[in-house]
This record gives sequence, C-alpha cells and structure tokens, in this order.
Amino acid sequence: MAQQASAPDAPAPTGSGLSPALLQGLVDEAAHFNMFSTPDRSAGDAAIRDSNGATTGFRIDERLHRFSVVTSAPGERRGMRATNTVGEPIGRFTHRWMIIPSDYSAAPDSEPQPTAFDPNASQPQRFVMLDSECRFGGGGDDGFRGFGTGQILPMNGGGGERRHLVTAIGAIVEGFGRFRGHNEGTYLYCGSFSPEKGFTGNILLRLIDRDGAFSTDGSLPDIEQWPNPEPEITYLMFRGQAIPSDPVSPNVSPAGQPLGLIVVQGLRLLEVDCSTRGHRGVRSTWSAGQSIGEITATVAFNPAAPGGGNLDPIPFTTSDQFIFFDRDRKQLATLQGSSDEGRVFHTRIGGAQSIRFGGVGGLQGGSGSFDGIGGLLTDNSVVVFDPHVSASIYLLRIYDPEGRYRIA
Repeated sequence: MAQQASAPDAPAPTGSGLSPALLQGLVDEAAHFNMFSTPDRSAGDAAIRDSNGATTGFRIDERLHRFSVVTSAPGERRGMRATNTVGEPIGRFTHRWMIIPSDYSAAPDSEPQPTAFDPNASQPQRFVMLDSECRFGGGGDDGFRGFGTGQILPMNGGGGERRHLVTAIGAIVEGFGRFRGHNEGTYLYCGSFSPEKGFTGNILLRLIDRDGAFSTDGSLPDIEQWPNPEPEITYLMFRGQAIPSDPVSPNVSPAGQPLGLIVVQGLRLLEVDCSTRGHRGVRSTWSAGQSIGEITATVAFNPAAPGGGNLDPIPFTTSDQFIFFDRDRKQLATLQGSSDEGRVFHTRIGGAQSIRFGGVGGLQGGSGSFDGIGGLLTDNSVVVFDPHVSASIYLLRIYDPEGRYRIA
C-alpha cells in the first residue's frame, strides 16, 4: 500500500440501468461492526526489537468490545453531541505492526527491512499490519485475515506515559466461518498508541453483505456497559448519503490541469450496532435518521490508476468541508477535516462500476459548536457515480476533556 495520490478525470458512466432507489438499496446491503479496542495486558511488552535492541515493530493483541455511539442532531442552542458506551468483549484482533519507510510499498507477503521506531519523532511514522487475524465470539470460529497500513502520529501534551495517535486502513483478505466469501470489507483505526501496550480506540469495519449473512430481523441484546478507557475522548458518528442531483465534478487547476474530483453528499444521523451473543452468533444492525447537513469533498484520486484490489488499492487524499443545519436548512455549524491517507478498492454494485474506500486523517477546526475542535476523522464508504448514490460512515474522535460533545 504505497502512499501517493494523483489526479483524475471524472469516472466514466457505468450504464447500470438500475433506478437510483434500487441501486441505493444494494449499496446499503452491508454489515457494520463499530468496536472499541483495548490492549490485552496479559500479552506483555508490545515492542519487537532487532539484534541491537532497537524497536522495529509491535505485537498487537487487541480485545474488541461492542461500541455504541448515539449522536444527536445539532440545534440552535446546543451542538451535535453523543453518548459513547463501551460494551462487552466480542472478539480479538492480533497483528504485527512493523515500522516502514515513508516510501515503502507494502505487501502482505513481503517482510520490510528493519526500520527503527523513534518515540520522539516530530513527523508521522508509517507501519504495515502483517499477520492480521480477527476472530469474533468466544469460540473464534468466525473472522477474517486482513492486511493494511497506518501511521503513528506524534501527540501533543506532556506528563506521564508517552503516548501517540494512530490512524490505519485495512482490508479483509480472507474470511472464515461466517465471514467465508465476504472479502469486500474495509476497517479503519483511530485512537491512541502506547509503545509498551499497544492500541486503544476505535475500529470501524464496513463489510458488503450481499446475502444478508450478518443481518437480523430483530433487535440485538442490550449492551453491557464496561468502563471507558478514554473518558476525555468523545466520538460522533453520522452517515453520508448522496442522491443523483448531488454533483460530481472535475477539479482542475487554473492552468487546466486535472487535480481530482469535487463530490457533494448529504449527511444524516446514523446508528450502527453488532453483537456476538445468542445462538445466531455474529450479527449487525444499522438505521439512518434525519438529515443534518452536507459535505463537499475535494478528492485527489485517479480512477484510471492501476490496481484497486484488496492487496493493491489506489491511494487518495481529500479535503472535507462539512456544513450542519437544522430541519429548515438554516446553517448551524461548519467543520473542516481531511483524509491525508486513503485507499480505494474497486467493486461492482448491481452490475454498476463502484468503489469502496477508507480514509483517515484529522480535524482542522470549524465554526459554531465546532469552534476550536481537534481530533481525528475516519471515512468508510461505498460510492456509485452513475447514478450518484452512496453510503458513508463518518466518525469523529474528538479530544473533549470538558464534555462539550458528550451526553452524560
């Protein structure tokens, strides 16, 4: 997964022949796994060291918890807020995260040359996620093997244990058990990182589920509340959903050079949930709520670039401008974010040429209730360009020690 981005023409028409409503229904055939990850403390020191004692990677042993993020609509007197509930354990995820040079082209069957981790680095350090295996439930018979890359980011602040931030993008390479044959899945990381213990934070997996293997006609068991390891952090979640009239246009320089695409998409409230309890095992639910705004994404992405498979995705970057409004479309707040590392995977939905993609990056501020905001942003999406329909999950990880964005 090389880190680069280039500029495109707009995607060619797909000629699917399906109505937008039918195509949207097919795009929405997906399973969602929103999880909170904590390090397994019994795994010991996470560091992997070379013969000279330098840390070149980390053994990551994650305990995955059910994670509920219920976001409220913004209003005149109160901005968007959410309840965050860390629930019962639902699985494990193990990997080797090996440090790599910034220009390294990663592959799952390629072992990188030893590269030292610098805990005092002022710039992001890239890593590759090798030997990734996720198992759900007590027996661990359902799960997948994956592959991806990420960045360890320097974290401002002082005192106590040294910590960093992490963003990462992975893709399912091979499923087993209930996941067998379900290889069109993208998972995104955002959270904090300790060189001694590992990762703490959010993992959001979106999986194309054409046969409804993970769906349920009923409700899931009530969540069992566990202590929140990050009480100073608040997560917000909402959905992106385009309609055919939302424009997709080329972005060109003043000299006429193609730079990418400008894509508009509506925003709605969203709730997702998953569980492994009960005789049916791994299940997932989701529901969309009222309209709350729109996003204009300026994307550097070349749809004609080679690759686009799970092992050779196409890179992209975005600059995102969010506008939030009330039911009368009166503007309440704005938010600026970016995906400084993104991956595009080709797929087909109802015969239409489509893409699924994951992007990770940061928040650069906003206005109204988002004035002074800081944190991380992830974007997990499936998009069809002709007709323009989509389903995106935007998740904000906000540093929120005063609880501005939190419902008690």
